[in-house]
Amino acid sequence: MDTLYRVKSGDVAELSGVHAEGRVQAWLLVMFITLLTILSLLDRNVIALFLDDIRADLQISELQASFIYGGAFAITFSLMGLPIGWAVDRMSRRKIIFAGVSIWSLSTVACGLANGFPSMLLARAGVGAGEAALVPSAHSIISDSFPAKYRTLPFAFYAMGQKGGAGLALLIGGALAGLFSPHLSYQFAPHITFWGWQIILFVIGLPGLAIALIIFAFSEPARSDVPTTAAGRPGYINYLGFVRGRARYFTSLHLGMILFQSVYIGIMGATPSFFARVHGWSAAEIGFWFGTIILVGPLASLPIHGWACDWLFRRGLRDVHLRYQLVMLPLGGLPLCAAYLVSSSMASLLLLGLGMTLVAGSQATMTASLQLSVSGDLRGKAASVWILTGGLASLIGPSSVAFINEKVFANSAMIGQSLALFIGCALLLAAFLFEIARRGFLQFQRSIQ
Repeated sequence: MDTLYRVKSGDVAELSGVHAEGRVQAWLLVMFITLLTILSLLDRNVIALFLDDIRADLQISELQASFIYGGAFAITFSLMGLPIGWAVDRMSRRKIIFAGVSIWSLSTVACGLANGFPSMLLARAGVGAGEAALVPSAHSIISDSFPAKYRTLPFAFYAMGQKGGAGLALLIGGALAGLFSPHLSYQFAPHITFWGWQIILFVIGLPGLAIALIIFAFSEPARSDVPTTAAGRPGYINYLGFVRGRARYFTSLHLGMILFQSVYIGIMGATPSFFARVHGWSAAEIGFWFGTIILVGPLASLPIHGWACDWLFRRGLRDVHLRYQLVMLPLGGLPLCAAYLVSSSMASLLLLGLGMTLVAGSQATMTASLQLSVSGDLRGKAASVWILTGGLASLIGPSSVAFINEKVFANSAMIGQSLALFIGCALLLAAFLFEIARRGFLQFQRSIQ
Protein backbone atom coordinates (compact mmCIF):
# COMPACT_ATOMS: atom_id res chain seq x y z
CA MET A 1 0.00 0.00 0.00
CA ASP A 2 2.87 2.37 0.71
CA THR A 3 3.64 2.56 -3.01
CA LEU A 4 1.07 5.32 -3.25
CA TYR A 5 2.94 7.69 -0.96
CA ARG A 6 6.13 7.55 -2.98
CA VAL A 7 4.35 9.13 -5.94
CA LYS A 8 4.74 12.89 -6.13
CA SER A 9 1.45 14.68 -5.78
CA GLY A 10 2.10 16.63 -8.98
CA ASP A 11 2.40 13.39 -10.94
CA VAL A 12 -0.86 11.84 -9.81
CA ALA A 13 -2.91 13.21 -12.70
CA GLU A 14 -0.53 11.87 -15.34
CA LEU A 15 -0.12 8.48 -13.66
CA SER A 16 -3.78 7.84 -12.89
CA GLY A 17 -5.45 9.45 -15.90
CA VAL A 18 -7.96 11.30 -13.74
CA HIS A 19 -8.38 14.00 -16.41
CA ALA A 20 -9.20 11.59 -19.26
CA GLU A 21 -12.81 12.79 -19.35
CA GLY A 22 -11.85 16.44 -19.05
CA ARG A 23 -11.98 19.00 -16.29
CA VAL A 24 -15.44 20.18 -17.36
CA GLN A 25 -16.91 16.69 -17.04
CA ALA A 26 -15.32 16.31 -13.61
CA TRP A 27 -16.77 19.57 -12.35
CA LEU A 28 -20.23 18.86 -13.79
CA LEU A 29 -20.24 15.55 -11.93
CA VAL A 30 -19.17 17.27 -8.71
CA MET A 31 -21.97 19.81 -9.18
CA PHE A 32 -24.56 17.06 -9.60
CA ILE A 33 -23.27 15.17 -6.55
CA THR A 34 -23.52 18.45 -4.69
CA LEU A 35 -27.15 18.76 -5.82
CA LEU A 36 -27.84 15.25 -4.50
CA THR A 37 -26.16 16.20 -1.24
CA ILE A 38 -28.46 19.21 -0.95
CA LEU A 39 -31.43 16.92 -1.58
CA SER A 40 -30.23 14.47 1.09
CA LEU A 41 -29.80 17.23 3.67
CA LEU A 42 -33.23 18.58 2.77
CA ASP A 43 -34.84 15.21 3.46
CA ARG A 44 -32.72 14.71 6.58
CA ASN A 45 -32.99 18.10 8.29
CA VAL A 46 -36.38 19.58 7.42
CA ILE A 47 -37.93 17.54 10.22
CA ALA A 48 -36.07 19.72 12.75
CA LEU A 49 -38.35 22.65 11.88
CA PHE A 50 -41.47 20.97 13.24
CA LEU A 51 -39.99 18.45 15.65
CA ASP A 52 -41.99 19.98 18.51
CA ASP A 53 -45.18 19.55 16.45
CA ILE A 54 -44.32 15.92 15.73
CA ARG A 55 -43.57 15.41 19.43
CA ALA A 56 -47.00 16.75 20.34
CA ASP A 57 -48.91 14.85 17.63
CA LEU A 58 -47.17 11.51 18.26
CA GLN A 59 -47.17 12.09 22.05
CA ILE A 60 -43.49 11.37 22.62
CA SER A 61 -40.85 12.78 24.98
CA GLU A 62 -38.08 15.23 24.14
CA LEU A 63 -35.47 12.45 24.27
CA GLN A 64 -37.57 10.29 21.95
CA ALA A 65 -37.94 13.21 19.54
CA SER A 66 -34.16 13.75 19.56
CA PHE A 67 -33.70 10.06 18.79
CA ILE A 68 -36.07 10.32 15.82
CA TYR A 69 -34.05 13.25 14.48
CA GLY A 70 -30.61 11.83 15.25
CA GLY A 71 -30.31 8.29 16.60
CA ALA A 72 -32.69 6.43 14.28
CA PHE A 73 -31.00 8.06 11.30
CA ALA A 74 -27.48 7.61 12.65
CA ILE A 75 -27.64 3.88 13.36
CA THR A 76 -28.63 2.79 9.86
CA PHE A 77 -26.58 5.56 8.21
CA SER A 78 -23.50 4.26 10.01
CA LEU A 79 -24.06 0.51 9.72
CA MET A 80 -25.15 0.52 6.07
CA GLY A 81 -22.04 2.48 5.20
CA LEU A 82 -19.86 -0.63 5.71
CA PRO A 83 -21.35 -2.87 3.00
CA ILE A 84 -21.87 0.14 0.75
CA GLY A 85 -18.22 1.16 1.13
CA TRP A 86 -17.20 -2.37 0.14
CA ALA A 87 -19.49 -2.15 -2.90
CA VAL A 88 -18.20 1.29 -3.92
CA ASP A 89 -14.67 -0.09 -4.42
CA ARG A 90 -16.02 -2.89 -6.65
CA MET A 91 -19.24 -1.89 -8.40
CA SER A 92 -20.82 0.94 -10.35
CA ARG A 93 -20.98 4.00 -8.13
CA ARG A 94 -23.74 5.48 -10.29
CA LYS A 95 -26.06 2.52 -9.60
CA ILE A 96 -25.28 2.71 -5.88
CA ILE A 97 -26.14 6.42 -5.83
CA PHE A 98 -29.40 5.83 -7.75
CA ALA A 99 -30.50 3.13 -5.31
CA GLY A 100 -29.62 5.27 -2.29
CA VAL A 101 -31.51 8.36 -3.49
CA SER A 102 -34.59 6.26 -4.28
CA ILE A 103 -34.59 4.63 -0.84
CA TRP A 104 -34.20 7.83 1.15
CA SER A 105 -36.86 9.63 -0.93
CA LEU A 106 -39.43 6.88 -0.34
CA SER A 107 -38.49 6.76 3.34
CA THR A 108 -39.10 10.51 3.68
CA VAL A 109 -42.59 9.96 2.32
CA ALA A 110 -42.97 7.11 4.84
CA CYS A 111 -42.07 9.55 7.64
CA GLY A 112 -45.08 11.56 6.59
CA LEU A 113 -47.26 8.47 6.93
CA ALA A 114 -45.99 7.60 10.42
CA ASN A 115 -48.68 7.48 13.13
CA GLY A 116 -46.53 6.74 16.18
CA PHE A 117 -43.02 6.53 17.58
CA PRO A 118 -42.20 3.01 16.21
CA SER A 119 -43.31 3.76 12.63
CA MET A 120 -41.54 7.13 12.59
CA LEU A 121 -38.41 5.45 13.96
CA LEU A 122 -38.49 2.84 11.18
CA ALA A 123 -39.04 5.44 8.45
CA ARG A 124 -36.19 7.63 9.70
CA ALA A 125 -33.98 4.53 9.75
CA GLY A 126 -34.81 4.11 6.07
CA VAL A 127 -33.71 7.68 5.36
CA GLY A 128 -30.37 6.92 7.02
CA ALA A 129 -29.92 3.67 5.09
CA GLY A 130 -30.51 5.39 1.76
CA GLU A 131 -28.29 8.38 2.47
CA ALA A 132 -25.42 6.07 3.48
CA ALA A 133 -24.93 5.32 -0.24
CA LEU A 134 -24.03 8.88 -1.20
CA VAL A 135 -21.04 9.70 1.01
CA PRO A 136 -18.63 6.83 0.09
CA SER A 137 -19.65 7.09 -3.57
CA ALA A 138 -19.07 10.85 -3.59
CA HIS A 139 -15.71 10.57 -1.82
CA SER A 140 -14.53 7.97 -4.31
CA ILE A 141 -15.76 9.79 -7.42
CA ILE A 142 -14.37 13.19 -6.40
CA SER A 143 -10.99 11.73 -5.44
CA ASP A 144 -10.79 9.92 -8.79
CA SER A 145 -11.71 13.06 -10.71
CA PHE A 146 -8.98 15.40 -9.41
CA PRO A 147 -5.25 15.16 -8.60
CA ALA A 148 -4.25 15.43 -4.94
CA LYS A 149 -2.97 19.00 -5.10
CA TYR A 150 -6.32 20.28 -6.44
CA ARG A 151 -8.65 18.03 -4.42
CA THR A 152 -9.65 20.22 -1.47
CA LEU A 153 -11.52 22.76 -3.62
CA PRO A 154 -13.93 20.21 -5.14
CA PHE A 155 -14.40 18.70 -1.68
CA ALA A 156 -15.19 22.21 -0.44
CA PHE A 157 -17.73 22.59 -3.25
CA TYR A 158 -19.22 19.23 -2.23
CA ALA A 159 -19.31 20.45 1.38
CA MET A 160 -21.27 23.46 0.13
CA GLY A 161 -24.02 20.98 -0.66
CA GLN A 162 -23.99 19.84 2.94
CA LYS A 163 -24.26 23.36 4.29
CA GLY A 164 -26.57 24.46 1.46
CA GLY A 165 -28.84 21.48 1.97
CA ALA A 166 -29.20 22.32 5.63
CA GLY A 167 -30.02 25.94 4.83
CA LEU A 168 -32.40 25.07 2.02
CA ALA A 169 -34.13 22.54 4.26
CA LEU A 170 -34.97 25.41 6.57
CA LEU A 171 -35.87 27.88 3.82
CA ILE A 172 -38.01 25.44 1.83
CA GLY A 173 -39.47 23.91 4.97
CA GLY A 174 -40.25 27.38 6.29
CA ALA A 175 -41.92 28.37 3.02
CA LEU A 176 -43.98 25.17 3.02
CA ALA A 177 -44.88 25.79 6.66
CA GLY A 178 -46.37 29.08 5.49
CA LEU A 179 -48.60 27.12 3.09
CA PHE A 180 -49.31 24.17 5.39
CA SER A 181 -49.09 25.02 9.08
CA PRO A 182 -47.35 22.01 10.70
CA HIS A 183 -49.72 21.97 13.69
CA LEU A 184 -52.95 22.11 11.65
CA SER A 185 -54.77 19.23 9.95
CA TYR A 186 -55.91 19.34 6.30
CA GLN A 187 -58.69 17.22 4.81
CA PHE A 188 -58.22 16.08 1.20
CA ALA A 189 -61.14 13.66 1.01
CA PRO A 190 -63.93 12.55 3.33
CA HIS A 191 -61.70 10.09 5.17
CA ILE A 192 -58.22 11.37 4.29
CA THR A 193 -56.71 13.95 6.67
CA PHE A 194 -53.05 14.87 7.17
CA TRP A 195 -51.21 17.17 9.52
CA GLY A 196 -49.34 20.02 7.87
CA TRP A 197 -45.94 18.51 8.74
CA GLN A 198 -46.94 15.27 6.98
CA ILE A 199 -47.81 17.14 3.77
CA ILE A 200 -44.45 18.94 3.86
CA LEU A 201 -42.61 15.61 4.04
CA PHE A 202 -44.59 14.29 1.04
CA VAL A 203 -43.73 17.36 -1.03
CA ILE A 204 -40.02 17.12 -0.18
CA GLY A 205 -39.61 13.35 -0.56
CA LEU A 206 -41.26 12.60 -3.91
CA PRO A 207 -39.05 14.66 -6.34
CA GLY A 208 -35.94 12.64 -5.41
CA LEU A 209 -37.16 9.65 -7.44
CA ALA A 210 -36.97 11.64 -10.69
CA ILE A 211 -33.75 13.49 -9.85
CA ALA A 212 -31.94 10.21 -9.09
CA LEU A 213 -32.19 9.11 -12.75
CA ILE A 214 -29.95 11.98 -13.91
CA ILE A 215 -26.86 10.25 -12.47
CA PHE A 216 -26.86 7.95 -15.51
CA ALA A 217 -26.19 10.94 -17.77
CA PHE A 218 -22.61 10.96 -16.42
CA SER A 219 -19.83 8.45 -17.01
CA GLU A 220 -17.78 7.24 -14.05
CA PRO A 221 -14.17 8.41 -13.72
CA ALA A 222 -11.46 5.76 -13.83
CA ARG A 223 -10.23 4.63 -10.41
CA SER A 224 -6.97 6.37 -9.57
CA ASP A 225 -4.05 5.98 -7.15
CA VAL A 226 -4.45 2.18 -7.09
CA PRO A 227 -1.06 0.63 -6.19
CA THR A 228 0.28 -1.62 -8.94
CA THR A 229 1.44 -4.09 -6.28
CA ALA A 230 -2.08 -4.61 -4.91
CA ALA A 231 -3.41 -8.14 -5.43
CA GLY A 232 -7.12 -8.13 -6.24
CA ARG A 233 -9.52 -5.85 -4.42
CA PRO A 234 -8.61 -5.49 -0.73
CA GLY A 235 -11.37 -5.90 1.86
CA TYR A 236 -11.91 -4.44 5.30
CA ILE A 237 -9.24 -6.71 6.81
CA ASN A 238 -6.70 -5.05 4.52
CA TYR A 239 -8.04 -1.63 5.39
CA LEU A 240 -7.87 -2.28 9.13
CA GLY A 241 -4.30 -3.53 8.71
CA PHE A 242 -3.47 -0.33 6.85
CA VAL A 243 -5.05 1.77 9.62
CA ARG A 244 -3.38 -0.18 12.43
CA GLY A 245 0.05 1.04 11.38
CA ARG A 246 -1.20 4.63 11.48
CA ALA A 247 -3.53 4.35 14.48
CA ARG A 248 -2.57 7.67 16.07
CA TYR A 249 -3.65 9.60 13.00
CA PHE A 250 -6.78 7.66 12.08
CA THR A 251 -8.15 7.26 15.60
CA SER A 252 -7.74 10.92 16.54
CA LEU A 253 -9.06 12.13 13.18
CA HIS A 254 -12.24 10.08 13.49
CA LEU A 255 -12.86 10.96 17.13
CA GLY A 256 -12.33 14.65 16.39
CA MET A 257 -14.71 14.44 13.46
CA ILE A 258 -17.38 12.81 15.64
CA LEU A 259 -17.21 15.72 18.07
CA PHE A 260 -17.19 18.38 15.37
CA GLN A 261 -20.10 16.81 13.52
CA SER A 262 -22.06 16.35 16.74
CA VAL A 263 -21.83 20.11 17.27
CA TYR A 264 -23.08 20.86 13.76
CA ILE A 265 -25.92 18.32 13.96
CA GLY A 266 -26.80 19.47 17.48
CA ILE A 267 -27.07 23.04 16.21
CA MET A 268 -29.26 22.00 13.27
CA GLY A 269 -31.51 19.87 15.44
CA ALA A 270 -32.00 22.13 18.46
CA THR A 271 -31.74 25.69 17.12
CA PRO A 272 -35.29 25.74 15.66
CA SER A 273 -36.60 24.75 19.10
CA PHE A 274 -34.41 27.46 20.66
CA PHE A 275 -35.96 30.22 18.51
CA ALA A 276 -39.46 28.82 19.03
CA ARG A 277 -39.22 28.43 22.81
CA VAL A 278 -37.03 31.41 23.74
CA HIS A 279 -38.00 33.98 21.11
CA GLY A 280 -41.48 32.75 20.16
CA TRP A 281 -40.80 32.43 16.44
CA SER A 282 -43.04 30.41 14.10
CA ALA A 283 -41.74 27.58 11.89
CA ALA A 284 -41.95 29.87 8.84
CA GLU A 285 -39.89 32.60 10.55
CA ILE A 286 -37.29 30.12 11.79
CA GLY A 287 -37.02 28.51 8.36
CA PHE A 288 -36.44 31.81 6.60
CA TRP A 289 -34.01 33.50 9.00
CA PHE A 290 -32.02 30.50 10.21
CA GLY A 291 -31.90 29.07 6.68
CA THR A 292 -30.66 32.35 5.23
CA ILE A 293 -27.92 32.65 7.84
CA ILE A 294 -26.67 29.13 7.11
CA LEU A 295 -26.72 29.70 3.36
CA VAL A 296 -25.05 33.09 3.16
CA GLY A 297 -22.01 32.83 5.41
CA PRO A 298 -20.89 29.20 5.16
CA LEU A 299 -21.63 28.86 1.44
CA ALA A 300 -19.68 32.01 0.62
CA SER A 301 -16.71 30.95 2.74
CA LEU A 302 -16.38 27.28 1.74
CA PRO A 303 -14.61 27.88 -1.60
CA ILE A 304 -12.24 30.25 0.23
CA HIS A 305 -11.47 27.61 2.85
CA GLY A 306 -10.87 25.01 0.12
CA TRP A 307 -8.74 27.29 -2.06
CA ALA A 308 -6.63 28.42 0.92
CA CYS A 309 -5.89 24.84 1.99
CA ASP A 310 -4.99 23.75 -1.56
CA TRP A 311 -2.72 26.80 -1.94
CA LEU A 312 -0.90 26.06 1.32
CA PHE A 313 -0.70 22.34 0.52
CA ARG A 314 0.95 23.03 -2.86
CA ARG A 315 3.52 25.14 -1.05
CA GLY A 316 4.61 22.29 1.15
CA LEU A 317 2.39 22.56 4.25
CA ARG A 318 1.44 18.87 4.19
CA ASP A 319 -0.52 18.98 7.48
CA VAL A 320 -2.55 22.06 6.55
CA HIS A 321 -5.88 20.19 6.59
CA LEU A 322 -5.46 19.42 10.28
CA ARG A 323 -3.58 22.57 11.27
CA TYR A 324 -6.57 24.51 9.94
CA GLN A 325 -8.82 23.06 12.66
CA LEU A 326 -6.58 24.34 15.45
CA VAL A 327 -7.36 27.90 14.39
CA MET A 328 -10.91 27.76 13.08
CA LEU A 329 -12.63 25.62 15.72
CA PRO A 330 -11.70 27.78 18.74
CA LEU A 331 -12.38 30.96 16.75
CA GLY A 332 -15.77 29.72 15.58
CA GLY A 333 -16.72 28.31 18.97
CA LEU A 334 -16.81 31.72 20.64
CA PRO A 335 -19.60 33.28 18.55
CA LEU A 336 -21.45 29.95 18.39
CA CYS A 337 -21.67 29.74 22.18
CA ALA A 338 -22.50 33.43 22.52
CA ALA A 339 -25.35 33.07 20.01
CA TYR A 340 -27.41 31.12 22.53
CA LEU A 341 -26.67 33.38 25.50
CA VAL A 342 -27.51 36.85 24.15
CA SER A 343 -31.01 38.24 24.64
CA SER A 344 -31.57 39.59 21.11
CA SER A 345 -32.83 37.16 18.47
CA MET A 346 -31.13 39.12 15.68
CA ALA A 347 -27.84 39.10 17.57
CA SER A 348 -28.21 35.33 17.95
CA LEU A 349 -28.64 34.97 14.20
CA LEU A 350 -25.60 37.12 13.37
CA LEU A 351 -23.40 35.29 15.86
CA LEU A 352 -24.59 31.94 14.51
CA GLY A 353 -23.75 33.07 10.98
CA LEU A 354 -20.27 34.20 12.00
CA GLY A 355 -19.53 31.01 13.92
CA MET A 356 -20.80 28.73 11.15
CA THR A 357 -18.78 30.68 8.58
CA LEU A 358 -15.55 30.19 10.53
CA VAL A 359 -15.98 26.44 11.05
CA ALA A 360 -17.55 25.75 7.63
CA GLY A 361 -14.29 24.57 6.03
CA SER A 362 -13.64 21.87 8.60
CA GLN A 363 -15.82 19.23 6.92
CA ALA A 364 -14.03 19.62 3.57
CA THR A 365 -10.52 19.75 5.01
CA MET A 366 -11.03 16.70 7.22
CA THR A 367 -12.37 14.72 4.26
CA ALA A 368 -9.47 15.81 2.07
CA SER A 369 -6.98 14.79 4.77
CA LEU A 370 -8.52 11.31 4.99
CA GLN A 371 -8.60 10.76 1.24
CA LEU A 372 -5.00 11.94 0.87
CA SER A 373 -3.99 9.24 3.33
CA VAL A 374 -5.44 6.18 1.57
CA SER A 375 -4.93 4.55 -1.82
CA GLY A 376 -7.57 4.44 -4.54
CA ASP A 377 -8.63 0.87 -3.79
CA LEU A 378 -9.40 1.77 -0.17
CA ARG A 379 -11.36 5.00 -0.65
CA GLY A 380 -14.85 3.53 -0.45
CA LYS A 381 -13.99 1.61 2.71
CA ALA A 382 -12.29 4.64 4.25
CA ALA A 383 -15.38 6.73 3.54
CA SER A 384 -17.70 4.05 4.94
CA VAL A 385 -15.75 3.84 8.20
CA TRP A 386 -15.74 7.64 8.20
CA ILE A 387 -19.53 7.73 8.11
CA LEU A 388 -19.76 4.81 10.56
CA THR A 389 -17.91 6.79 13.21
CA GLY A 390 -19.31 10.12 12.03
CA GLY A 391 -22.82 8.73 12.14
CA LEU A 392 -22.42 8.58 15.88
CA ALA A 393 -22.50 12.37 15.78
CA SER A 394 -26.15 12.23 14.72
CA LEU A 395 -26.84 10.35 17.93
CA ILE A 396 -24.44 12.23 20.23
CA GLY A 397 -25.29 15.81 19.18
CA PRO A 398 -29.08 16.01 19.50
CA SER A 399 -29.22 13.51 22.39
CA SER A 400 -26.52 15.35 24.37
CA VAL A 401 -28.31 18.68 24.04
CA ALA A 402 -31.64 17.06 24.97
CA PHE A 403 -30.04 15.25 27.94
CA ILE A 404 -28.38 18.42 29.29
CA ASN A 405 -31.62 20.35 28.88
CA GLU A 406 -33.85 17.68 30.41
CA LYS A 407 -31.59 16.31 33.16
CA VAL A 408 -29.11 19.09 34.04
CA PHE A 409 -31.15 22.29 33.65
CA ALA A 410 -34.57 20.56 33.80
CA ASN A 411 -36.11 23.51 31.97
CA SER A 412 -37.13 23.42 28.30
CA ALA A 413 -36.68 27.21 28.08
CA MET A 414 -32.95 26.82 28.85
CA ILE A 415 -32.17 24.99 25.64
CA GLY A 416 -29.85 27.85 24.66
CA GLN A 417 -27.66 27.31 27.73
CA SER A 418 -27.65 23.57 26.97
CA LEU A 419 -26.47 24.22 23.43
CA ALA A 420 -23.74 26.65 24.51
CA LEU A 421 -22.36 24.24 27.12
CA PHE A 422 -22.25 21.34 24.69
CA ILE A 423 -20.75 23.35 21.81
CA GLY A 424 -17.95 24.85 23.91
CA CYS A 425 -16.83 21.54 25.42
CA ALA A 426 -17.11 19.52 22.20
CA LEU A 427 -15.20 21.97 19.97
CA LEU A 428 -12.30 22.37 22.39
CA LEU A 429 -11.93 18.61 22.72
CA ALA A 430 -12.17 18.22 18.93
CA ALA A 431 -9.33 20.72 18.39
CA PHE A 432 -7.18 18.78 20.88
CA LEU A 433 -7.82 15.53 19.01
CA PHE A 434 -6.98 17.12 15.66
CA GLU A 435 -3.61 18.21 17.04
CA ILE A 436 -2.89 14.59 18.00
CA ALA A 437 -3.98 13.51 14.50
CA ARG A 438 -1.73 16.13 12.91
CA ARG A 439 1.32 14.82 14.73
CA GLY A 440 0.42 11.26 13.80
CA PHE A 441 -0.02 12.27 10.17
CA LEU A 442 3.44 13.86 10.02
CA GLN A 443 4.93 10.83 11.75
CA PHE A 444 3.69 8.25 9.25
CA GLN A 445 4.40 10.56 6.31
CA ARG A 446 8.05 10.75 7.36
CA SER A 447 8.22 6.97 7.81
CA ILE A 448 7.40 6.29 4.15
CA GLN A 449 9.61 8.91 2.55
